[in-house]
Amino acid sequence: MSQVFALVGFFEIVLVLFMQWEIYTRKIITTFSVASYVVAAFLLYLGVSKDLPYVVALSIITAVVRGFFIPWYMKRCIVRDQWREREIKPVISTAMSIIISLLIVVFAYILYRVTFFNTLHLREGSIPMALLLQGAFLIISRRNAFIQLIGYMTMENALFLFEGYLFPGLPFIIEAGVVLDLIGVIAIAGVVVRMMKDSSSDVNDFDELKG
Repeated sequence: MSQVFALVGFFEIVLVLFMQWEIYTRKIITTFSVASYVVAAFLLYLGVSKDLPYVVALSIITAVVRGFFIPWYMKRCIVRDQWREREIKPVISTAMSIIISLLIVVFAYILYRVTFFNTLHLREGSIPMALLLQGAFLIISRRNAFIQLIGYMTMENALFLFEGYLFPGLPFIIEAGVVLDLIGVIAIAGVVVRMMKDSSSDVNDFDELKG
């Protein structure tokens, strides 16, 4: 199981690195959808192999809401305005973002080894921490509101992996999963409503998530 978790975590990190490299919003959303399906597949494998219906239910919720519905809804929102398809003014250049992302992975490993490793004794525990920090960096390194929301939901995927792997038998992970998905949907809806309310000819008015 630990090897499967490590493989899934490595694939998730690669997908986040691709998000940092990509400037087109639609491709970033698609990449997040793939990452969510991978997390859902791992949770399904974990739930079936250990006979944990709670984790199986969480995998279904993840696939339906985070893998399909949220990406579909975000793409539907940006299709009306073609300029939203591309990051116009990233806070940090693409090349520098990749370098910082790689350094974040190293930093997450060191931080985990000196903090939580002595308590959890899981060698793979640094993977969710790296994904968590990668999501936070995606938020602060981009101006596009939709990409910032993808960064937030990437952090949620990291929590799903951590909770599902470390506490697979606890029913509260279902409640946590539902709450996090609801927060994500509400956040996206709030951004869309703000864009519609503050409609302007200036692209920069929509380009940054504020408040």
